[in-house]
Amino acid sequence: MATPGASAPLQQQHQDIDFGVQGAMDGSSDQVELARSLELLRTHLYLEEAVLFPALEGSVGLSIMVMEREHGLMWPLMESLAQACRDGASLESMQDELDELFQLLQVHNPKEEQILYSVADEHAGLAEALAAAQVPEGWACKAVARARG
Repeated sequence: MATPGASAPLQQQHQDIDFGVQGAMDGSSDQVELARSLELLRTHLYLEEAVLFPALEGSVGLSIMVMEREHGLMWPLMESLAQACRDGASLESMQDELDELFQLLQVHNPKEEQILYSVADEHAGLAEALAAAQVPEGWACKAVARARG
């Protein structure tokens, strides 16, 4: 039996994140579900930046720079929405930020899947490394960490 590649869990995370954000947008979920989706997005970005991207740098370096920049565009929206969830804000009050985040994801995710994930399955041990990785407390994506100095 073939070992599952690295792309399958990452693509599933994309679907789960999209589902959670869409649910908050259309009112079919609540702040708790949105907060879970935002935490999954944070974990997903960590897995990409700490595990996936370093493994792929030699083959798709320029694409990685674009993905990291786009992560930086998502980050403030994620943080603001997560804080709104913690504060008990209504989903209705979050609609503009939800829409902006969802639009960014709809542009970003297909590029990752087509360019990076297709290459990821060729790297032995990458699926296991992704499964074993743990997000450090206080981690921020590279674009945000650079901006903070």
